[in-house]
Amino acid sequence: SLRGLASLVLAGPLSDSQSYIRAQWDKDEGNLGSLPPFVQGRIQQLEAAQRYNSTEYEAINAVLTTFFTLRTAPAPDCFVQSNANMNRDIYVAMQGASEFTMSGVLGDFNVTGRLHEIKVPVLLTSGRFDTMRPSVLRRMHQELQNSEWKMFPHSGHVSMIDDADETLRVVADFLGRVHMAHVTAVQFVSKDWDKAEFLGSATSSSWLILSLLLGVLLGRSCSAPGKSQGEYLRLE
Repeated sequence: SLRGLASLVLAGPLSDSQSYIRAQWDKDEGNLGSLPPFVQGRIQQLEAAQRYNSTEYEAINAVLTTFFTLRTAPAPDCFVQSNANMNRDIYVAMQGASEFTMSGVLGDFNVTGRLHEIKVPVLLTSGRFDTMRPSVLRRMHQELQNSEWKMFPHSGHVSMIDDADETLRVVADFLGRVHMAHVTAVQFVSKDWDKAEFLGSATSSSWLILSLLLGVLLGRSCSAPGKSQGEYLRLE
């Protein structure tokens, strides 16, 4: 265990690479599995031929990114700059040539069997349209000893941009309850986000102030190109 670690917030996480790949093609809950059959077939054919750098695959990948990765359009400066500064050699070596495959050194990554070793409270978050599908988060939620899971309604993988306000509220609520449990020496009780509402009394004023500061910083760093602060276009 890590000394001083009080909690974890895992946004769009996975614990098993192969489950992640299978989940995307699931006919009921998958994101790729929801695409028209022709598009599914072309993706599979191009990936089987490893034609990741082909004009067709790159065009499909660019469109799917607006469906499942970042749904806010145009992409905010912070996302554009982050992508521009990413070391793609390292990314491809770890992840693979596409966000929708896992063919790098993480291709056989699987720590699901060790999740029970995490003793601290864990907040799992994902987006409704996330590349990390519900079955992936559901399994992690089941294996973790003390976790809660919140799915954001408008988000792809980058929920901190697509659902910025709600992300801030959920994280502040979670950290506030972790803090209160610590200072009052009571056991932390995880929240069922499908049933629960925000509990203002459970969130200390310090975390409310933190959420406001984070909101200001996010608004300054994530303004859309050519837009003033707060002006976003979102794909519903």
